[in-house]
Amino acid sequence: MNLVRAAVATLPDAVVSHDTAAEMHGLSKLRRGVASVLVHSRTTHVFPGVIVHRCHDLLDEHFVEIDGLPVTTAARTIVDLAPFLTARHLTAVLASAVTEQHVSADAVQNVVGQVARRGKPGIQKIRRILEERELGPRDGTQLERKGAEVLRAGGLPTPRFEYPIPWDPTRRFDAAYPKGRLAIEWDSRRWHELVEAFARDRQRDREAMLHGWRLIRFTWVDVARHQRDVVETVRQLLLADPASTSLSHTAG
Repeated sequence: MNLVRAAVATLPDAVVSHDTAAEMHGLSKLRRGVASVLVHSRTTHVFPGVIVHRCHDLLDEHFVEIDGLPVTTAARTIVDLAPFLTARHLTAVLASAVTEQHVSADAVQNVVGQVARRGKPGIQKIRRILEERELGPRDGTQLERKGAEVLRAGGLPTPRFEYPIPWDPTRRFDAAYPKGRLAIEWDSRRWHELVEAFARDRQRDREAMLHGWRLIRFTWVDVARHQRDVVETVRQLLLADPASTSLSHTAG
């Protein structure tokens, strides 16, 4: 960090960016200890031990002050990192950032709209990822949306949301991997609903089993505090079924 402070103090209008900004914002799934700053494209500078990026589209609203240093916002940082990450890695970074409430997808979309231009590296990639993200439960509960983000952040295939139950199309699973016959329900029942809901849920569980499906349930506590367990449970269930989709492809 001393190197970054020295670079910001020395280089004209330098702003902490990229990997260093990601570390300062606490973004996960990214490198640590890589000193990076951003300067205006009209200047050409080097600083020993620091990666100096150049741009001409940094707006005042694209950086904040952290520990006395100007730092690109979490949204701008993710957009800046897009050219350097694979689509899969970038998807996981974005999903983690949204799930951990470091940034909103709308904030990232806003930055993309402000800096997009023909030929700008990484823009088409992050646009596609943001568009694919809209395949999630747009009108779902907060738990359903957060659950979907947890699955994406864990690098799992995107499930089918609000999937019609094959043997009763008038009802729907919260999420499903049809090829693997795996369904997910996000349980957000309030206390006064528990007795009646418990009976309904057990009936749905039995019906799923009789039709060759596996149904797994996660609560808010699971999604908020035990995200790794949620991801690994779904991953292992997908891998355990020979009809399951490959974990490197989106489920159909």
